[in-house]
Amino acid sequence: MIFLILWRLNQSGGYPLLSRLLASPIRGTLSLKAGVLLCWWVYLAGVFFRFLGTAYIGRQKIWSAKIRKENTQTTGPFRYIRHPVYTGSLLIIFSLAPLCSPQGALFLLSTGGLFTYYLARQEETILDTPVVGRQQGSSINRFWPKKGFLTFLRNDGLREIAKKKREIFFSEFYNIAFGTGFFVFGISLSVRAFWYAFFGSLILMSAVFLYFRISSQPIP
Repeated sequence: MIFLILWRLNQSGGYPLLSRLLASPIRGTLSLKAGVLLCWWVYLAGVFFRFLGTAYIGRQKIWSAKIRKENTQTTGPFRYIRHPVYTGSLLIIFSLAPLCSPQGALFLLSTGGLFTYYLARQEETILDTPVVGRQQGSSINRFWPKKGFLTFLRNDGLREIAKKKREIFFSEFYNIAFGTGFFVFGISLSVRAFWYAFFGSLILMSAVFLYFRISSQPIP
């Protein structure tokens, strides 16, 4: 329903924010392509944060029982950022907003952005126990990594992502497919090319997903 409303707002709202800022008859489409690709890099950063969170807490990422049980505030990326998955979601939302009409961007930020923030706050009420929350959790930034995060990525984070690549692929294949379409759109500025790349990636990754599911079944 949200995407249908967003599509309608973009159809009726005129040109996207990015084209209003960067489109120029002198520079042609070059600056616009650069702007879209910059948004794609922000999107890529968001997907990476989701990769990182998935590598440590698995595919059940919202109000996960594993988070409550294992207290991931003290392990992995949760020592440096409290909500890596929600940070990734916010970056993805921010990367898409400039590609929407002004009305669509406002709707996307006020629904997806605020709902993601709501999820983060609700999760904090679960994690904030007398032993952990107010004393230790409050010193961890909510959405921005604190000092030492890059060192953690080099020493442990990237290795954990590589180790859990299969689970990450199953969990984030939709975002990967969308990112492929996003990149193709950035270099072509063709909506048709975006849909071809997006659906082509979905079909390809669905085939890979089925292959893994079939090959992982025990032989009778």
